[in-house]
Amino acid sequence: MTIPVISWVWRQYRAAFEGLSQEAWVLATVMFVNRAGTMVLPFLGLYLREGLGFSLADTGWIMAFYGIGSMVGALAGGALSDRWGSYRVQTTALFVGSGLFLVLSFLTEFWSLAMGVFVLTAVADMVRPANSSAVFEYAKEGNVTRAFSLNRMAINFGFSVGPAAAGVIAAWSYQGLFWADAATCAAAGLLFVGFFRKRRPRRARETQQGVKSPYRDRGALAFSILVLLFAVAFFQLVSTMPLYYREVFALREEQIGLLLGFNGLLIVAVEMVFVNWAQNRIAPRHAIALGVLVMALAFASLNWATGLTGLYASMLLLSVSEILAMPFMISWITLRAGDQSRGRYLGLYAATYALGHILAPLVGTYVIAHYGYPQLYYGVAALSVVTAFGFSQLPPAIGRQSRP
Repeated sequence: MTIPVISWVWRQYRAAFEGLSQEAWVLATVMFVNRAGTMVLPFLGLYLREGLGFSLADTGWIMAFYGIGSMVGALAGGALSDRWGSYRVQTTALFVGSGLFLVLSFLTEFWSLAMGVFVLTAVADMVRPANSSAVFEYAKEGNVTRAFSLNRMAINFGFSVGPAAAGVIAAWSYQGLFWADAATCAAAGLLFVGFFRKRRPRRARETQQGVKSPYRDRGALAFSILVLLFAVAFFQLVSTMPLYYREVFALREEQIGLLLGFNGLLIVAVEMVFVNWAQNRIAPRHAIALGVLVMALAFASLNWATGLTGLYASMLLLSVSEILAMPFMISWITLRAGDQSRGRYLGLYAATYALGHILAPLVGTYVIAHYGYPQLYYGVAALSVVTAFGFSQLPPAIGRQSRP
């Protein structure tokens, strides 16, 4: 009985990964190396609170500057990719971002840190829309959705490795987190340049002829509002949950890193196989709605946890939510865009997530300071239920779109 089961699992994994282009694999590897350096963000709140002694309010504002810079970077990365091409934008973001991480490690005052975090993320996060554009440009015909899923898997794998390693580094030195992020940015840049320096995309870059505007597409705008609500809830994962683990459960940095890394490992283990099975069986908006409902349960269950086992159970639910929702979000917006407008729609999508990064710590820390953790997580659960209903009412991804 065991051998047939193993054989079936192997066939599912092989079907999920076969046929993807070499360039898609390298782009995913670049993002893995880059996101394996996601060490500063999960521990930024603790660094500001415990390492530098900032108040909860000041911590929330500096983390909001992280989100503002990320939003600027997403919009700039999309626009510059249209003008310069995705190669130049990714190269600039990775190498300049590496230097900025080193600079940020020496800043300790509120405004210098706030501005430093803003500039860093405005530069480093240009890589995201540029990399997404490159995924489309280099994907084989018929494999675009799986190429995007491979990229997401690599990002999550990096996010599982990064926080786990960061927990060990943070226990030794918070400043070491910045140095590790700088090293992984530079390593990702060297890999990217070494492979893509003389390669041409499989698809031509988008032209202005026939381009549609996402800002005049009511379906895309409704989708973006729902993604924003989702992001405000989901990004409590990196903005307030580490503080919750520390202040309520007194977890050590290593334990917090392993909890966050558990999320990424589950995504890596399951998502590609699930997407390969579900992409032609489930409408994207229905998968998203179900995932957001599971997220409501995940956050509510944080208030019911009595120990480490309960926290892992809640993280398991949050991971299931992410597997159901996020791959189909990018699938929905990509299908909605059409070939000539994909960059602009993806830019709006990335910027919406970045805005969520701005609002999540501000909302989260405000509610904690005035009402407490239980009210925050029950409130986030209620918001998730409303958002899930909104996603279920979206039109199909492929539909009539407005003209610019």
